[in-house]
Amino acid sequence: MDDLGVFAVFCSVTLNPREAARIPCLLTQVHLFPFLLQRSLRFVTIGISSVWRKDDYLTRTIDSILKETTQEERGDIFIFLLLADADPALRTQRALDLSVRYSQEIQAGLLRVIQPPALLYPSIDFTAIRRTYNDSVARVQWRTKQVLDFAFLFWYAWTRHPSSYYLVLEDDVLSAKHFVTAIKDFVSLHKSHHWISLQLAGFLGIGQLVRCSDLDRLVSFLLLFYREHPVDVLINHWISLMAPEKPPKDRPTRRVPGLFQHIGVHSTLANKTQSLKDNTFRSDSVRPKFQQVRHGSLVKRRFSHVNPTADVVTTIRQYKAYLAEHAYSSAPGMFWGIPKPGDSFDILFPEPLKLSRVVVLTGAAINKKIRDKLLYGSLEVSQKFLKMENPKKASCKSFSPVQEFKNGELDMKHLRQLYPQGIQCLRISIGAKQKSWVAITEVAVFTDEDSAAEPTPAAASAGQGEARGKRKGT
Repeated sequence: MDDLGVFAVFCSVTLNPREAARIPCLLTQVHLFPFLLQRSLRFVTIGISSVWRKDDYLTRTIDSILKETTQEERGDIFIFLLLADADPALRTQRALDLSVRYSQEIQAGLLRVIQPPALLYPSIDFTAIRRTYNDSVARVQWRTKQVLDFAFLFWYAWTRHPSSYYLVLEDDVLSAKHFVTAIKDFVSLHKSHHWISLQLAGFLGIGQLVRCSDLDRLVSFLLLFYREHPVDVLINHWISLMAPEKPPKDRPTRRVPGLFQHIGVHSTLANKTQSLKDNTFRSDSVRPKFQQVRHGSLVKRRFSHVNPTADVVTTIRQYKAYLAEHAYSSAPGMFWGIPKPGDSFDILFPEPLKLSRVVVLTGAAINKKIRDKLLYGSLEVSQKFLKMENPKKASCKSFSPVQEFKNGELDMKHLRQLYPQGIQCLRISIGAKQKSWVAITEVAVFTDEDSAAEPTPAAASAGQGEARGKRKGT
C-alpha cells in the first residue's frame, strides 16, 4: 500500500467521508519547509511532538541533542519535529522562529519540521463520551489530541522509513553526552533475544526505542483506543502485548542510568505541572536550574571520550540493570556487582591496540558517602586473545599485572612504551581482601591517536553522584 493509501486508512478512523475526500490536498500541508531528501538509511529517527508553552523547552531540547552528538553521530540520526499547535498562526510563527535558529540543520535535512493536517482531528462531543480515569472533559480532550499527534508522527515516520529505529522523545528533555553511541551499544547488547522496545530513560513515555518497521502496528493500536487512554499508557500496553515474555535477567530492556532527563514543569494542559525527574541521569552540560544537585546522580564522567570498540564480559554477579558494558560506554553509565575473590572484568579488543593510558574509576555515592570502591584489585594486560573460557571470562596469553588500585582508582600511563606491539586484553582482577560490592563507574582507554585530556574541574572528583536510597549488602 502506498503512502496515500495508508494515510487514507489512518484518516478513515477519525474523518467523516466528506473530510476524507480531501486527503490529496491534506498531504501538501504536512511539510513546513523544503528538506534535502536522504537516500541512505540512518540508524535512528528522533520523533518529537511539540505544543507551545510559556517556557521555551523545545529549543533547549533540540540544542541538547545537537550539543551532545558529534558530527559523525549526527550522520546517524534524523529529527522529525511535529508542531501540533491548534492555532495555525502560532504554528506558523514557531516555524519561522525555528527556521532562523536551525536553518543549517533544516537545509541539511537533519531536522524536518512538519505539521498535522487540520482535518486530522475528529469532531467529538467529549461531554457525551465515557470519561475514563475520572478525568475532566478538558483533560480527556487534551490527552485525546495528544494520542492523535503521536499517531500521526509515527505514521509519517513509518511511511518514509528513514532509519532502522525510532526514538520517542518529548519537547522538554535533555540528552546525555554521546547518547547516539550509547543507544547503538545498548541495541547491540540485545541482538541475541527478541525485544519490541528498549527504555532509555526512567520517565514513562520518554526514551522508548522501537523499530521503524513496527510503527504501523503501533499506530493501529493507538487509533483503537485514542479516546480511552493517555498516549504513554497506550504505548506501554502495546509493548507488553507485543512482548509478553520477560527479557533475560542479565539483559534488562531499561538502561540505567537513563540517557534523557525530563526538564518540563508546565504541561500543555492548563494548570498542570510535572516535576518528576530521573535521578540516574547525568549530564555535565545541565545548568543548575534543571539539575537537582541535592538528588545527585549515579554517574558523572571524568573524561569526555569515546573508547575503542571492545567486548566486555565479567564473572562478577550483576546487580539489577547495571550492566558491565555501561562502565565502558561513551555515555554515562556504570557496572554494579557483587564480587568474590578471583573474579574478573575483561575488556577484549578485536585486534591488538597500541594503548597509551587506561583509567578506571570505582565507587558510588550512597546517602552522601562514597561506597563500593574497588580497594583490593589490579589491572592486568595481555597482548593476545586466545578464546573464551566461558561466556563470562576470556582466556588470553600470559596476563601480566601492571598496576594496583589505590583508593578505588587506577591510572596506568606509559603503556605504549611497555607494550609497543599492542594490547588485546585488559582485565580488572578482584583481590582476595575485597569484601564490599564494586561499582565500576568509568573505564577510559586511550590509544596513541587520543589526546588524554585532563578532567574538567566539574568532574575532578572521583565521586560518581548519588544513588538514592539504601540497599542491603552495602
